[in-house]
Amino acid sequence: MDESSQPSGPTDRHVRWVAMWGEAVRTSPLTAGLVQLSSTRFVAMSDSAAELLRTTPGRGVGVKYLSVTERPREAAQTFRLFREGMLDGLKGRRRFQRPDGAMVEMQLAGWAIRSAGGPDLGLWIATDLSDAEPAAVAGHVVPVPPAAHAGADFDGAQMTLDDRWRIAQISAHAGLVLGLSPADLLSTSLLELAHVDDQAALLLAFARATTEPSAGASVRLQHQGGNWRTMRITVSVLDGDGRLPFSVVATPAAAEVPEAGGATQLAGDLRRIAAQIEAAGILAPLIETAAALGIPATAELSARQWEIASRLVQGERVGTIAAAMYLSQSTVRNHLSAIFQKFGVHSQAELLALWRAGAMGK
Repeated sequence: MDESSQPSGPTDRHVRWVAMWGEAVRTSPLTAGLVQLSSTRFVAMSDSAAELLRTTPGRGVGVKYLSVTERPREAAQTFRLFREGMLDGLKGRRRFQRPDGAMVEMQLAGWAIRSAGGPDLGLWIATDLSDAEPAAVAGHVVPVPPAAHAGADFDGAQMTLDDRWRIAQISAHAGLVLGLSPADLLSTSLLELAHVDDQAALLLAFARATTEPSAGASVRLQHQGGNWRTMRITVSVLDGDGRLPFSVVATPAAAEVPEAGGATQLAGDLRRIAAQIEAAGILAPLIETAAALGIPATAELSARQWEIASRLVQGERVGTIAAAMYLSQSTVRNHLSAIFQKFGVHSQAELLALWRAGAMGK
């Protein structure tokens, strides 16, 4: 099918997809925002996010993210990397400007929400750096009973969610895993079942599932008697018309209590934009030497290529770089090929020789 035969407006699946994520953000107790990657404009924001920016969720829709961040040029570069698929997630400190000119610094975690049939979105969740540790859990965290390991029926509760985050289909034995009957669980929002301190991890897991084959998080879910049970939630995206977009498997977790703060478990998966700043400093001699030799385009590396080049000149091997950056070795080698071309070299040895020449002032 050529482009001329594609529908000109948003499809029903599009509309449902954006509405689904918009609802999750608007109703979230978190300081959360949903941004369209192509325009950098907010599609939705929670009450807490609107309060942070001294606005309302309604007036916040349409505001450009670049207009409220302290470093809009750096943010624009980040959005470009997200749009081009070079970056899926980030975590770091960001400063935001309120309408009265005051600045507030937040810890920010974000992930791209990819859609085959609609606009790519960006989910961001901010945490006030002055916040205290999460409050103690109301009610007990119940352990997994020994019977939960006795057979396949206890291995996990399989669920399908509709486009309102509600459980639309559920396996017959789910009550044995979740502690609530399937009848009570049907039409219940999975987001509402999760403990508030784990909702950031849960939402980011759903976002990650749009960029990876599947994604998981340890989450405390409501259990009978007002208690909680720690479950390992594994999320996958389903093909179709978007009415049943996600498949979820909830498995009893080995540990009774998840890591504090829920979202902290994702820290190892989130790539930090700050890496490109560090890499630029490490590679400064290389850039100067390349410029002296008349090699162009050395400053046009992507953030990911900056980090790979930085790690390479520090002596890391391809396998180590791949593991540290959560990439396949073939992806790292593809990036290295692009780096070699931009620096006018043909191998790692030539790149290292060029860097050493710059570092020693030759």
